[in-house]
Amino acid sequence: LISFLPKRHIDMYILKASTDLRNKLLALREGGTKVILITASDIPYTELLMSHSYGKDWRSFFDLVCCKARKPGFFSSTAYRRPFFRDGIVVEELTGGGTYMEGHWTKVDKWVRHNSSKPGRIAYIGDSFKSDIIPTKVATSWDILAVVLEGKLMHVTACEHKKSDTIGWSSFFGERNEPSMYAGRLFELADLTLTDVEELTLLGVDQEMPTNKTGNSFTFSPF
Repeated sequence: LISFLPKRHIDMYILKASTDLRNKLLALREGGTKVILITASDIPYTELLMSHSYGKDWRSFFDLVCCKARKPGFFSSTAYRRPFFRDGIVVEELTGGGTYMEGHWTKVDKWVRHNSSKPGRIAYIGDSFKSDIIPTKVATSWDILAVVLEGKLMHVTACEHKKSDTIGWSSFFGERNEPSMYAGRLFELADLTLTDVEELTLLGVDQEMPTNKTGNSFTFSPF
């Protein structure tokens, strides 16, 4: 996979995390919140991307790192068919502070609830309808934060072409207070919608999470 994203070109595709976001992750951990990275990428590819975006110390921002999760199977499959591996060896229980491969969401859920210093809910952040939002909603009781980059373009409601035979396109999210099928499904499944993961910095460490249902100042609405 690294051959498709050579290091000399990585700046063209991968943004660097802001200092505010890095500090937010550290503050969450210091406040007792467990922060976990679950990615479909293999370990070398994850190392390449995260080192560029968060720095060589990127692992210090997470309590657990789960690579090659093979979502949506991470959520939709049965637990006994999806063991976790560490250094090529099957592990029955997660112990924290390491990098695991594959696995099943139930082991993560159990580890978080057993090791958290205070009661609370689990929030999952993802940007894929197929791999993140739908399977997490169906399989778990976690809160879902959907990252929808298209929200940045929600005010672009027509195509640029001015030719008489060109049909203008309305917003992908809907028109005239009528949500599109996509927008309706998105707001039905997700508890919170963000246009960028950097918007997490606007939440206080101990702040109760606002939702799409209650509204807030930094999530986007198609109308």
